[in-house]
Amino acid sequence: MITLLSQTVQTLLTHRLRSALAIIAIVWGIVSVLVLVALGEGFYRENLKSFSMLMSDTQKVSFAQTSKPWQGYPARRKITTTEKQLSVLSEVPQIKQVSILYSNAKAQVTDIDGTQLKGNVFGIDNHFLALNNTRLELGSRNISPSDLENHTRVAIIGWRLAKRGNIRLNDNININGVPFQVIGISKKTESNGLTRIKRAALIPSTTFNDLWLINPSDLLVQPAEGISSMALRTAMQNFFAKQYQFDPKDKQAIRMPDYSRYADFYTSLLRGIQLFLGASGAMTLAVGALGVANIMFLSVAERTREIGVKLAIGATPTHILMQFMVEGAVLVTVGTLTGIAVSAIIIQILNLLSLPDWLGHPVMTSTSIVLTLVITAVLALLAAFFPARRAAHLTPVIALSARA
Repeated sequence: MITLLSQTVQTLLTHRLRSALAIIAIVWGIVSVLVLVALGEGFYRENLKSFSMLMSDTQKVSFAQTSKPWQGYPARRKITTTEKQLSVLSEVPQIKQVSILYSNAKAQVTDIDGTQLKGNVFGIDNHFLALNNTRLELGSRNISPSDLENHTRVAIIGWRLAKRGNIRLNDNININGVPFQVIGISKKTESNGLTRIKRAALIPSTTFNDLWLINPSDLLVQPAEGISSMALRTAMQNFFAKQYQFDPKDKQAIRMPDYSRYADFYTSLLRGIQLFLGASGAMTLAVGALGVANIMFLSVAERTREIGVKLAIGATPTHILMQFMVEGAVLVTVGTLTGIAVSAIIIQILNLLSLPDWLGHPVMTSTSIVLTLVITAVLALLAAFFPARRAAHLTPVIALSARA
């Protein structure tokens, strides 16, 4: 085997240009597959965050008005509630966690110089960020139980609001003329979560109630372990119908959107885009394999007399077959390793560039490498086998009579 490899290397070095062209074809195909799949993976991961609310088991609840009369109560009756009434929700067995949200879209938010910043103000508790799938920048902190207890004047602001006012951590903003210290800024992302906060200021709900006497606007509810979203909505619908005296079948009184039904569609859509990119790269790799096959056929044609001499002095068809198969394997192995290295470098360079936020960061996964290796191995086997088979089946007399 060592002798065969040595002969193969010598043959490839003798025909440097032909070998280099074959390797370049494989490298180009490998780079196409890995880079396109890496871009697709980055795109998938980044945009999956935008649909995080579809994947979350947290249920958003908004209060509206009844659409039909019920037991003497008229239709079009507005459902209003208080935090004390909603605290009873924690006793519902299907519910694990509840976050009560207050909202004021008419609040005046300004920077320290008095420049107006357009944005809503939300009153939240210490559970809101987790249930809303909101992440904060490094150095930020969440609203704490101490902030709620002491009515602290602190704020977490959305990244767009921070960008608009050039606001940094520990800066001050004014809400209706009252100064608040910025303790957190949401991470820059296109994901909105269940509640859009990228243009908002979030303050402790107790501090919010000091400024405005407003009823809760929304709820975020996390189901107990093993409870489906459908069972959770049914339990809450029955709870609110009993609590506020409306028909349990009235879906307009309490709005509980079901985002999960779209989750499978969007996940499949993103994966489909990734597979399309991978398939495009695989086609390029297939073209590279055809190039290797053509070069191998050319090699057989050029070395017909050499093959005839080997067959005449006792070489078996199996030996000739193995020789050309090994040549093809060496070419593909060198091309594959070089292609993986080049792909890794290109992906690192792309990550250093300022790519659009929606594109994400390219990621070369182990799965993509393994699949590329499998595809390459199959294509290489086919590309080398048929030229090798042709060489092995040459008749010595005909091969020796071929033109040099």
